Amino acid sequence: MSYKFDAEQIADGWEQIVTQIVKDGHFVNDERGSLTKEILNVVTTINDPFQLGGDFFGFGDKLARIEKIRIPDNYFWEGDKLRTYSEQFTSSENPGFVYTYGNRLRAHFEGIDQIRVAIDRLKNCNESRRAISVTWDPTQDTKREEVPCMILVDFKLRDNILYTTGLWRSHDIYGAWFPNAVGLSYLAHYVSEELGGDVKMGSVTIHSISAHIYENDLPSAEKVKIKNPPK
Repeated sequence: MSYKFDAEQIADGWEQIVTQIVKDGHFVNDERGSLTKEILNVVTTINDPFQLGGDFFGFGDKLARIEKIRIPDNYFWEGDKLRTYSEQFTSSENPGFVYTYGNRLRAHFEGIDQIRVAIDRLKNCNESRRAISVTWDPTQDTKREEVPCMILVDFKLRDNILYTTGLWRSHDIYGAWFPNAVGLSYLAHYVSEELGGDVKMGSVTIHSISAHIYENDLPSAEKVKIKNPPK
């Protein structure tokens, strides 16, 4: 079974998925022995990640972008913590973690900046289907316990609008989906700015193959309410 959600804001999408897992999820034990409640193949499109209301330009500074984002009620990702995490999606630096998405995308593979390559491909051919970047490194990730959850990011430029898609093999919906979505939106905005001209940032789509909530988060997840139900 698969699930399709359309959301105007990032928080709207998070609330919809959390509610769906609580309702329809099945219990699964992961490799660490952690009990999770899971649904499969959740595709969520966020139409207006930074709540710009169609005003794709005049973004202001990064702090202003974060301040525009609605944070779910009583949620622990916000402010400086959320901004710092999100900036890692565009940075090639790794400040000592097992991995960061930005480092995997921009420097890990023999110094190849896959995001820059994607930008150049789109500049050379607006309708390219090759503007894709991956994080999974078989030489390392087939041997390690800590491996990337986000596997790839794809960019499509159509009619001067940049559409971004991220694929997660495993997605902690309650604890990580929201900051992941903000970080991916940061990356999408960065790419749209680098493309320049009349390019606008469009929707961001996240495909979560295993969408799950950990057992210890379920009591909080069960209290989540959808603030802006889809029309």
